[in-house]
Amino acid sequence: METPEILQAKLTIDTFIPFSTVKRNTHWLAARISLQEAVGNASSKLVKNEDGKPFLTDEDGHISITHSGNMAAAIFNAESSCGIDLEYFDHRISRLGYKFTSDAEFAMFPPGYQTACTCLLWSAKESVFKYTPLPEVSFKEQIQLQAMDFENQTLSFLFTRIFPYQTLKIYYRVYEVMGKDVFETPLLSDMDMNTNERYILTWI
Repeated sequence: METPEILQAKLTIDTFIPFSTVKRNTHWLAARISLQEAVGNASSKLVKNEDGKPFLTDEDGHISITHSGNMAAAIFNAESSCGIDLEYFDHRISRLGYKFTSDAEFAMFPPGYQTACTCLLWSAKESVFKYTPLPEVSFKEQIQLQAMDFENQTLSFLFTRIFPYQTLKIYYRVYEVMGKDVFETPLLSDMDMNTNERYILTWI
């Protein structure tokens, strides 16, 4: 990942106010540079609404940004709402899975993939949360996993925070980072995911 100084020199979409650490500065800047490239309009300006969700003052489209580990990503949709989330794979996510995963969802995870699927599920539910304008959503009760399609790399959810309920499809990709190279891989078993630097990207 490039240094904060290099990233700041490229930034036009937002005003950078340095944080206390280089890591946080780099994450913040990289996410906005990703958005700037996705939008393709150097004059666009990023602001947040009263709920803290970002939007562009001079664009009619919808945006979402994310960063994790040494990576960042953004999405821009000119027509409809969108959400994106990036998660650095860490086996410790399994300790928190009970907070956002129902028993029915756990039962859908293939043997040997529990931690990988927990990380994937967290990222996907984050994307759903970013997709909706609602400020309060129960990840465990109101974003319910309906199906996992590993071949086509999609997840289906029932979103019950609104009525009538909405069925949402989330797309995902898994990446392995080796030095400066990034490779796309399938979702691997917990043992294999725990080797090297890996990320899960989800979007809607």
